[in-house]
Amino acid sequence: MTDIIAVVSHKGGTGKTSLVQNLAYELSHQRVLVVDLDPQSNLTIGCGRDPGDLERTVLHAMDTPSETPDLVVPLAHFDLLPANLDLALAEQHFAGHYDRNDKLKDALQPIRDQYDYILIDSPPNLGFFAFNTLTAATRAIVTLQCQPYAYRALNGTLQLVELVRKGNPALHLQAIVLTMYDRRLTLTQSVEHTARNRFGELIPKTVIPSNVSIAEATLHGTPVAVYAPRSTGAVAYCELAKELFNGNQKADG
Repeated sequence: MTDIIAVVSHKGGTGKTSLVQNLAYELSHQRVLVVDLDPQSNLTIGCGRDPGDLERTVLHAMDTPSETPDLVVPLAHFDLLPANLDLALAEQHFAGHYDRNDKLKDALQPIRDQYDYILIDSPPNLGFFAFNTLTAATRAIVTLQCQPYAYRALNGTLQLVELVRKGNPALHLQAIVLTMYDRRLTLTQSVEHTARNRFGELIPKTVIPSNVSIAEATLHGTPVAVYAPRSTGAVAYCELAKELFNGNQKADG
């Protein structure tokens, strides 16, 4: 059965896109698809594709699911269902559709059995895109930047997950991942302590550090484990994959 993983956060800049790309790499000894559901197209860019060169994207798949197989872009380690700025029109385009929150789920239906894992990157909102992401998913992973504002925004994200679960009982909250972690900062440690006390085992032991190699890898359109395999960022994503997927990741990750 295909595992469809929604990576979500109400707050922007929490490392969602990097988490999707790098977890996908760690799982890429199996069949993996990443889906860019953000009009900013950062995942598409991070995978080395220029959104401006794309004529058809995930938006077209949502509009006509039978076209989805033709829209998937094969990459070196996994496949990509890309996005560009046209996706910003999606909420307006589907506004009158009774099944507007099922559009991504329907788009993935023709291809879901071709993959072991599908990871979805969504923009920081609690509206159309977040609903579609979670409605299509079997697991939700929430990213939590170790900052007070990000912690405060967490409640909105968790409430949305619970709301969507009413219509999608297959969905469960798997983890709240601490990102952009800087051990030198007392504030970081304070947010971690508060989060672990509140959520317990939902917080993985592995945290994703603030690491320049992660950002540099994005600029090179590649996972950090390929760009800088010994960096703290690459090691962290490898260890996180072991926790989240029971060691079911690349042997050389």
